[in-house]
Amino acid sequence: MAYYINGKRRNYFIEFGSGRPVVLLHGISNSGRAWAPQIAPLVEAGFRVIVPDHAGHGASARLDRPFGVSDIAADVLALLDQLSIEAADIIGLSLGGIVALEIALTQPRRVGKLIVANSFDTTATEEFRIMAEGWARTFRGEDGPVKRFEGIWPMNVNEAFRASEEGMKTYQVWHGLAATADGQSLAHVAEGIVGFDATTRLDSLSMPVLFIAGEQDRMSPPAVSRRMADRVPDAGYVEIQGAAHISNADSAAAFNEAAITFLGAAPTSTTSV
Repeated sequence: MAYYINGKRRNYFIEFGSGRPVVLLHGISNSGRAWAPQIAPLVEAGFRVIVPDHAGHGASARLDRPFGVSDIAADVLALLDQLSIEAADIIGLSLGGIVALEIALTQPRRVGKLIVANSFDTTATEEFRIMAEGWARTFRGEDGPVKRFEGIWPMNVNEAFRASEEGMKTYQVWHGLAATADGQSLAHVAEGIVGFDATTRLDSLSMPVLFIAGEQDRMSPPAVSRRMADRVPDAGYVEIQGAAHISNADSAAAFNEAAITFLGAAPTSTTSV
């Protein structure tokens, strides 16, 4: 089965392996293919890996209205319901991390362990609103998703990865996906996610939580993840040296080690990889 329905939306997902379920949530304008470096290691570690495409992304439904964090969270919960999964571990990166936080804060019983990578605790700032409006304008322009991808690629992954064979393969795959993306749908997501704010709610998280930051991340600097970790009781924090914004891709080995270690055990004190 590759699709599930929530409301009138037909959303895509794929799953691998068996065992304890873990859901991987991608960032804005990307898709579940961004998690390719994590799938085999997680399956080998004994997890059932579930990888959805957010609405308006990848092979999921196009959107005709602004679509926010709570909307994406509701889609993820609908997928768990369809799969008869009461609770799952969740790993979210960037926008996926925001969605993961929303699920953990509003439906804590549905989350076993939580990993929030290269993400944000609030989008309810003037700076984020201006940034999101710029994304939306780009997405709506001619070949908007491709132009944004080409422009953001040097910020998303580090220089060494961009120059590597794996980096070039990733660029080709993601570039092709951007070429088939619907810019209007992505603009609706960019506009819809503004206004999320978990800053005063983080201390209510009761499940094990790990925050992952990339030392070279210019979009969500390490200080953001450190601040979130400081607000969550007993949260773990890992800063991956040399990693940029999409740390699971450009620093996959370090990311996988941190994630699988955490998922297999309680979080530990602040470390640096």
